[in-house]
Amino acid sequence: MKRIYSIFFAFSLLSLTLSSCASLIGEGEPAAQNDAVPPPDYNPIFIRSVKPYNPNDISKPAVVVSAIDASSPNLIKMKVNFTDNDLYHLSGAIQGNNKKIWCEIIDSINGKARVIKNFTIEEISETDNTKAAIAIVMDHSGSMGDDRAMVVQNAIEPLVMNKFSNDMMSLIKYDDRIVTESAISTRSTDLLSSFKKDGLLGYGGMTAIANGIQAGIDELRKVPSSYAKAIVVFTDGWDNSSTISKSAIIKNAKDNRISINSVDFGSNINKDYMKHFSDSTGGVYHHIYRTDEFKLVFDDLYKRIKNHYLISFKPKEYGLHKIKLKLCLPKDSAVTYFTIDNTPDIGSIGTLSINFDFNKASIQKDSEDEIESILGLMKAYPSMVIELHGHTDSLNSTGDKDYNLKLSQKRADAVKQALVKKGIDASRILTKGFGDSKPIADNTTEDGRYKNRRTEFIILKK
Repeated sequence: MKRIYSIFFAFSLLSLTLSSCASLIGEGEPAAQNDAVPPPDYNPIFIRSVKPYNPNDISKPAVVVSAIDASSPNLIKMKVNFTDNDLYHLSGAIQGNNKKIWCEIIDSINGKARVIKNFTIEEISETDNTKAAIAIVMDHSGSMGDDRAMVVQNAIEPLVMNKFSNDMMSLIKYDDRIVTESAISTRSTDLLSSFKKDGLLGYGGMTAIANGIQAGIDELRKVPSSYAKAIVVFTDGWDNSSTISKSAIIKNAKDNRISINSVDFGSNINKDYMKHFSDSTGGVYHHIYRTDEFKLVFDDLYKRIKNHYLISFKPKEYGLHKIKLKLCLPKDSAVTYFTIDNTPDIGSIGTLSINFDFNKASIQKDSEDEIESILGLMKAYPSMVIELHGHTDSLNSTGDKDYNLKLSQKRADAVKQALVKKGIDASRILTKGFGDSKPIADNTTEDGRYKNRRTEFIILKK
């Protein structure tokens, strides 16, 4: 009898040991066996290096919109890379007469095309000693498999070793747990000394993408505001374990001026889930299919964060814009087409450039395009409810603040009535006047007062 008890105890101990080991390596997702097959038209551009723009030495010019920031509906920003032979970013292409090559931007919306003449362009270059802080967030869920995890870890090592000395990095792994293996630091040796290259050992569970990104945000919060802050995150699957919502992550990233640069790997992806992080924060998005592309995509994203042209312009309307961007080169040209949706999110503030007669609430005729802009937006979203805000500058014929308050209310009401006359139900438009209580510019200058005389709208329901 004693021998039976001993065998039972030994078997129980062995079962407990095996169970503990299983919990150590994680549970939940089987490893993928093979790389996905790319679609027939798959032709990614992975920037590997930077060289000066030379109009006489270009073999395959291309203009690539790497990222779009339409978080402010009244200002569209585009991060653009000017590339050669799908390998090089070309620097110095706005210096001196080179700026003339940026020859055409056409904005088309609702069937109307407008040439953008007033745009700004600036260059962000690694030679300017601009400091970057990057949190790299790596999927170590079970579906990655041990071999792929090792490829990722091997690709991280040269990236960290070859980074610019003033740049900061943090290395984070996640499955359904989040582990910051290397805290944010400029020292490559410190980053790699705590970074484990051991495949999926200790990982292999489910996938918590949003929680992993939040860990990156937490690391970048420690960094001075003088740094350009970015997250690089990849996944080979779906978020099935996060306790934080996508919308909360995007808000946290925006509040901390962090771009989320995301990578989908393989074919089993949640379509547009990762892309939405990038689109909402001005980050770059890639979709790769082969394990050997991890090093290429890491190097590419680092180069794009450090090197790009930033083009900004003010759109006239809200909604889905189709943009044509063309470079006119001495011996060739480069053109790209893309779409931008600057429809404001719920709670965000949009501005309408509506002009009124002095000290009156009568809308001037040159404001008709602005009325049509918000009209088109409300027709596109039949359940949308907005609140119109009227603002004045600090001057008026009486010098009475109460007069300004009443005038701003009348102006907001006038915009509402213009929309109602065009068919929008009055119940969908609320109004509120603020007088001169919320200036956005200096009331002592004419330009400042002009900016303060404004009409804003907030989307309450979409």
